[in-house]
Amino acid sequence: MTEDKDLIAFAESLAGEVRDHSIGDAEGADFRETAFVGIVADHLEEIGMLDAPVICYHQGRWGNAFIRLNGYAVPEDQERLDLLVTIFGDTGKPQSVSSEEIIRCASQAARVISAAKRRIHEKMEKASDAYGMMRRIAEVLSAGLDEARVLVLTDGLSAVKLIKPISVDGVDVTFEVYDLRRLMRTMTSGQIREIIDIDLADIGLEPIPCIAMPARGEDYEAYLAIFPGEALYRMYEEFGPRLLEYNVRAFLQATGKVNRGIRDTLQHEPQYFMAYNNGISITVDELSTEVSSTGGLVITRMKGLQIVNGGQTTASIHRARKRDRFDLSRVHVAAKITRLASETVEAMVQNISRYANTQNVIQEADFSSNERFHVALERLSKTIWCPGEQSRWFYERARGQYRTAMSIEGTTPARLRDFRDRIPSAQKFTKTDLAKILNSWSRLPHIVSSGAQKNFVFFMRGLRDSRGSAWEPDENFYRELIAKVILFNTVTRIIRKEGFPAYRANIVCYLVAYLSHRAGGELDFDAVWKSQSISPELESLLRNWSHSIAKSIQESAGGRNVTEWCKKEGCWSAVKAIDLSFPRELPPELAELGSHDASMAKVAILSPDERASVAECMKLSAEQWFALHRWGRQNGSLAEWQVGIAHTLSSYASGGWQRVPSVKQARQAVRILETAREHGFWPEAERPS
Repeated sequence: MTEDKDLIAFAESLAGEVRDHSIGDAEGADFRETAFVGIVADHLEEIGMLDAPVICYHQGRWGNAFIRLNGYAVPEDQERLDLLVTIFGDTGKPQSVSSEEIIRCASQAARVISAAKRRIHEKMEKASDAYGMMRRIAEVLSAGLDEARVLVLTDGLSAVKLIKPISVDGVDVTFEVYDLRRLMRTMTSGQIREIIDIDLADIGLEPIPCIAMPARGEDYEAYLAIFPGEALYRMYEEFGPRLLEYNVRAFLQATGKVNRGIRDTLQHEPQYFMAYNNGISITVDELSTEVSSTGGLVITRMKGLQIVNGGQTTASIHRARKRDRFDLSRVHVAAKITRLASETVEAMVQNISRYANTQNVIQEADFSSNERFHVALERLSKTIWCPGEQSRWFYERARGQYRTAMSIEGTTPARLRDFRDRIPSAQKFTKTDLAKILNSWSRLPHIVSSGAQKNFVFFMRGLRDSRGSAWEPDENFYRELIAKVILFNTVTRIIRKEGFPAYRANIVCYLVAYLSHRAGGELDFDAVWKSQSISPELESLLRNWSHSIAKSIQESAGGRNVTEWCKKEGCWSAVKAIDLSFPRELPPELAELGSHDASMAKVAILSPDERASVAECMKLSAEQWFALHRWGRQNGSLAEWQVGIAHTLSSYASGGWQRVPSVKQARQAVRILETAREHGFWPEAERPS
């Protein structure tokens, strides 16, 4: 009964989130379906099930049958193709979806493989999202990819738990069904993983001998075991990346010597694998053991299993067996298994990962949810109200926190309305939203386009390098951040309303980055915070610019896949090189900035030469600018004020160029570089490119 109530509440909450993502969009029900797929895909990316999903709808005929798709994803190693398709009822209630409809929908998505292999995109409109999607799928299939997975996403309830794998034109296709109940399990607060229940006998494995920790505590129990390589292969074959949802490496896409070393050992010296390998660390919620006929303790069942250290080992063993056909009969892996109490899982898992991993260093920034930065930001969001003190923004440090807060406070219809008035879901933003918005304003749209998780990891590493792990944001940082969130959300709405047929997400981040580039990284964010909106004049300017930005992105691709091109720095170089005009009367967010510098009519309107000067001085690192500062002071080749500028630019660079040099500073920076070159301090060959 409790689960039914939880399911009803979750269905209503998810429907509300979909509506919030669709507010003001002219596409109505069609866009709500796209919003649903986007929300679920973002979550699946967050837990490591997808890598940089692209949401795009296409339906049509292929031969005598229908094909249908709502999106796709290609992992960085391009060893598998993920196809997304949805059955979206849009009722906000738990309603059943027939097994026949689930299977029919899955089959329509699988047929896309045949259509793509026969280059159906060549008959499609090149300016459309669907063309880019089908072309990208054709590219990866033509490269020899032979494994695909279809994920059926639905807001209904399905009795289908397993769809038999099939082969489509030489591609092995497996299926996953994410219905409302499964989505609730994976998306609700405090449970960032799906509970995996492994009965070894059910997957054809013998019990695994183990040794229990002598003294058992209340918080955890520990066991040591030796897993046959075949056991790890079968577990990964059955559950895939879900085994690694707590493993930070699922997000880092780590490659390098460790993976190659594992493969070489499996191929040439499998009997020595356990001697060479550090082993794996596993956590479980429950562990079933029994005494074997020989009197030893054996493991028969593991519930809530997660591999928190050793994801590379596990995935490499699976690949070696499945793709390379290596014999695993002599492969064994040492395993430490820790049973954790539910209230200690999150903190304990992060510490196990942090302290156990010795193969590749994991930066502290990889363990992000509990970092001081995010905890402080969450605290600020709970205490700082918008002007007028009627509502506030909600920073969702961990997925599901907003839904949990709403269920705790909204115990009656009146209280629920009050909660939504005070904290509208449209004023919620997540960790990945934060990284996307700040990296866009920091003029890194190509990084943002690489996918939510890659962008987030890049953002956290940059934050840690520039600010240090002990830094905490203050109220000024928070208010400026919210202003940037408002700007980004407004640009997103503009791009929707302008009806661009393709690459909307890319146009959004590139347009925000271009505004930052032309404004020298400055905007009157205080005015945006106070009004909780951008001015109609700035909105009009962005709307006018958006079409030129979209055109530049596509034309600069030069026939390449546009989605992939947007991930390249060359795309950003092409976009920021265009010279778009400002109106005679600047938007107030820009006009205010110009009044502080009498040498310029408006500081926000930078000429191509001025922008080039700013870009030139930002090529140097903090260390390089400090070296110039020290050189100028020691030998007197620079004036004292030039020495000061070099020191200032060193501090800007150490902060990740969050503060952009003014035009005056940039001009003098170029002269400093020229002086250093003339004195031979910085030979041409050593100058940064």
